[in-house]
Amino acid sequence: MGGRDRKVEEEDRSGYETRLKSGFDMMAGDVLVVIISFIPAMIANSLAVVFGGGAPIDGGKIWRGKRIFGDGKTWKGLLGGGLSAALIGIVLHFIFNPFISIYPSLPGGLIAILSLSFGSLFGDIGGSFVKRRLGKARGSKSPIIDRYDFVVGAFLLTYIVSHDWFAYIYLDYPGILGTIIIILMLPVLHRGVNIIGYKLGLKKEPW
Repeated sequence: MGGRDRKVEEEDRSGYETRLKSGFDMMAGDVLVVIISFIPAMIANSLAVVFGGGAPIDGGKIWRGKRIFGDGKTWKGLLGGGLSAALIGIVLHFIFNPFISIYPSLPGGLIAILSLSFGSLFGDIGGSFVKRRLGKARGSKSPIIDRYDFVVGAFLLTYIVSHDWFAYIYLDYPGILGTIIIILMLPVLHRGVNIIGYKLGLKKEPW
């Protein structure tokens, strides 16, 4: 009986380890979905720099003695950055869709992708508005605003227009772990992307 008991115990342990590994794989997959799905929001501002220039969104107008947004926020940057980031999101959708579902099925997926892309840019524009009100010049350092304004914008707009998908992907467990990872990794990612843009001559400052 001792040998049979040991065999049963080994089978139970093997089954537990298999379930544990399966659960970990599922959790890692959900976290990966969160990170991949947020790529359009993370790259929209960098692409806006590439397509930027031309007429500023605020038309050069002054409010309470200060520019509303500044020359750095242009219509070309908003449209070019938002649409090109959304295009990359669509490409990601078709690449990963046979394996894992990153976005809702189209056309709902397109709405989610556009909200992440343009929400990121709206957040950045909002950050510029706050910085102008604080008397900070264009290009000046403001670590908290610069690193998180686009996240707030992307999350807020996506929450409004794709509420169910947003809650399921970014707020439910284990997806919320991916959301936390994104927030914690942002300072490093933000700094790295800006340094690359500075080296390529796309940005005037490496921050």
